[in-house]
Amino acid sequence: MSIREYVGGGIMGFAWIAASILGLVIHVWTIVIAFLLSGLFAAILTLVFPILSEIYWFFKIGSNVGYGTTYCVSIMAYIMLFGLAFLGAMIVSSKN
Repeated sequence: MSIREYVGGGIMGFAWIAASILGLVIHVWTIVIAFLLSGLFAAILTLVFPILSEIYWFFKIGSNVGYGTTYCVSIMAYIMLFGLAFLGAMIVSSKN
């Protein structure tokens, strides 16, 4: 294996592990936000439809409180981790 494959694989592995952990934290956090702001039915819907619910609550929290809140910033970081994982995959698969 070349250095490129080690570096790209390391970046990709780190990003996927971090995204998995952060995704779980964000999902639980979103369920709690839905329960506190809209009740049990919203929390159940958030549990069943995670991606749609996180998009909804991201814009709801962001438009009401501001996109600089910890919740919104963590979702933006989550999206950036997928970009970082894609970058690592591109490094591994490049043919230079």
